[in-house]
Amino acid sequence: MRIASSVTASVQQTQIRDRNYEKNIESKQKEENIVSLTDKSHADRIAQIKDDIKNGIYKIDLAATSEKMAHNLLNL
Repeated sequence: MRIASSVTASVQQTQIRDRNYEKNIESKQKEENIVSLTDKSHADRIAQIKDDIKNGIYKIDLAATSEKMAHNLLNL
């Protein structure tokens, strides 16, 4: 009887470990998909800005740029 309960406990632990491993794999895959989408949208945004600069239509928001520079310099 003791052996059967030990075997049952071992099987249950293995099943739990397998489920946790599968969840971890799924979570990592979702993170990779999100990162690749973010990278693509970032690359698209950079390409758009380059085109705007080349065509002379890119506008810089001086107030926002100045504010960010000041915050960075003051370590805020």
